[in-house]
Amino acid sequence: MSGRAKCQRELLEEQENERLQEGATLSTDPKYARRRFALRPDRFRTQFHRDYTRIIHSRTFRRLRHKTQVFISPQNDHLCTRLEHSLHVASVATTIARALRLNEDLVAAIAVGHDLAHAPFGHAGESVLNKIAEKHGLHFSHELQSLRVVDVLDSPYPHHLGLNLTFAVRDGIVCHYGEGFESELEPDRQKRPTALENTQRGKTRPASLEGCVVRWADKVAYLGRDLEDALALGLVRRREIPWVVRRRLGATNRRIIAGLVEELVHNGLGQGRLCVRKHVLTALNELYKFNMRKIYRSQAATQDEHKLKPAMELMFHRLLREYNTGAWEKWTSSSRRSSSVDCLYVFGEFLKKDLKKVEKTKTQGPRLVLDFIAGMTDSFFNRSFTDLCLPQGTV
Repeated sequence: MSGRAKCQRELLEEQENERLQEGATLSTDPKYARRRFALRPDRFRTQFHRDYTRIIHSRTFRRLRHKTQVFISPQNDHLCTRLEHSLHVASVATTIARALRLNEDLVAAIAVGHDLAHAPFGHAGESVLNKIAEKHGLHFSHELQSLRVVDVLDSPYPHHLGLNLTFAVRDGIVCHYGEGFESELEPDRQKRPTALENTQRGKTRPASLEGCVVRWADKVAYLGRDLEDALALGLVRRREIPWVVRRRLGATNRRIIAGLVEELVHNGLGQGRLCVRKHVLTALNELYKFNMRKIYRSQAATQDEHKLKPAMELMFHRLLREYNTGAWEKWTSSSRRSSSVDCLYVFGEFLKKDLKKVEKTKTQGPRLVLDFIAGMTDSFFNRSFTDLCLPQGTV
């Protein structure tokens, strides 16, 4: 009597064992594939591919298309948004993973989820939210907030909170950190799932080599693309790019990506770590300083930043008052007919439905209001601020 035919997932798992290099993360590894809530295996998808599909079908991922990458609420359709950046990171990361014979499904899942909780208005918005958080004894960073999103805030499943992702994907998301360049990055394979909430931004290393790949791919993806956007806008002229950058990395997004991918693959084959040579690291730091001076701190990128602090503070206190008084409970679908209460309706739905299993006490108020504002798109924040905080005509 012949045995049971293997399903597609089992065949893919066998291929991982045959194809991936030593040190790659197998989707059958009980530590890295561990979920917070038990989940029956899929017939067609590996554990990490399943996480990838859970993320790209989430509401939080869809909202990234209306979130700032560099330029606040851009009107130019060709400028990069947070969604496109996430797809660029996934493209770069899977290219590196394929060349190094690492788990492509894992790097793709981490990459599309790495910026899920980026605040509206990019890093400027994140900075303002963190200052508000600190006044209430809290901290806000998009890395840790992204872990909170997949663990608690985006909950489309009836029996548990969050997306219920594997440890390897959750770890890669919270450890991605796109600022600063390590000459060498080796995974912390001793890390346990219980350690994720204690992640130190920029210091805690990913637990997998695939997580290290995404951490590097994030930098590779944004440096050249931000430069390309700045060139298109006329903020930068190609001849202004530092000579060491043009010589070592190139002066176009295409060349920068190709060169850095080749560098990481060449130095990472069979090494169990990622590294770049000293002269490449020097050029990277020069490019980052150039982008910071000419792009990230340019008038085009910062001209509206002074408006963010008073606007976000006013929005925060308005919603916190709604929460503390319990007024949010009266906003229902029938009251949504008036656009002036649309934000309050969505806030009420967020508290009643999305966070149905989360304790909602007054001490939790600042945390939950920060969660709600961080999840807003640029356009929804602007519309909500107009409705809630500015006088409205009645005749």
